[in-house]
Amino acid sequence: MIRSKLVKATASLCAAALLTTAAVSVTSAHGLWVGPRLDQIQLILGEGPVDNAYQPSMVESLIGYTKDYQPVAIPQQNFADHVTISPSENTSVAVVVFDYGYWSVDSQKKVHNAPMKDVPGAIKGTHAIKYSINYLGKVGTPKAIPNIPYQIVPLVDPTQLNVGDILPVQVLHEGRPMPNVEIIPDLINHHTVVEKTDVDGKAYLPVRNGSVNVIGVELAFPYPQSDGLATQDKIFTSLSFTLYPQED
Repeated sequence: MIRSKLVKATASLCAAALLTTAAVSVTSAHGLWVGPRLDQIQLILGEGPVDNAYQPSMVESLIGYTKDYQPVAIPQQNFADHVTISPSENTSVAVVVFDYGYWSVDSQKKVHNAPMKDVPGAIKGTHAIKYSINYLGKVGTPKAIPNIPYQIVPLVDPTQLNVGDILPVQVLHEGRPMPNVEIIPDLINHHTVVEKTDVDGKAYLPVRNGSVNVIGVELAFPYPQSDGLATQDKIFTSLSFTLYPQED
């Protein structure tokens, strides 16, 4: 499973090495979030203004939580190139683990959606893993989600804020703060603009949008296996919430 592999990959690295390795470019930061599409709720893969098709089998797990963080199932419907979900009214948080597969670069700098061993002349490869925590409704006190090794935790309920309010967040790895990590405050509209977490792994971000808000962190680590599939694991973890206009 994804999580067990990542635990093994990072267990031998000290905290300083983790943070050194974690610096990556955000110019191609594909994230995953939940948002409305054609009167349905869809799992959206993308960056900036661009959404991407994907295989439903890439969804490794999907689980919901009530406002008190009790687990609840979320029905999932698979289509040819995307997934929609049907959370119940008491589902306040939707959590997704997503394996985006292997991406390799050949000597001509062409990108292939395949592991390195299947790409002649491959010079580097990435195994892309995504974690997505989505606030759909009001919660009590926000909490870290179990079994999500890298996550952005809101320190107040983001669904109760307004545009311009400050949302404090904390970036965690296995429950421990990650200081000096680049965080993308607005993946949809300004995905190349970043801030950094403080010594406690916290950042204080203005709420940007009166609609869907997606905050992201991208990290990269040396690929831990010797199977020739990739040279790095790239993790993208995101926090999303949607502000709806007040009804008249």
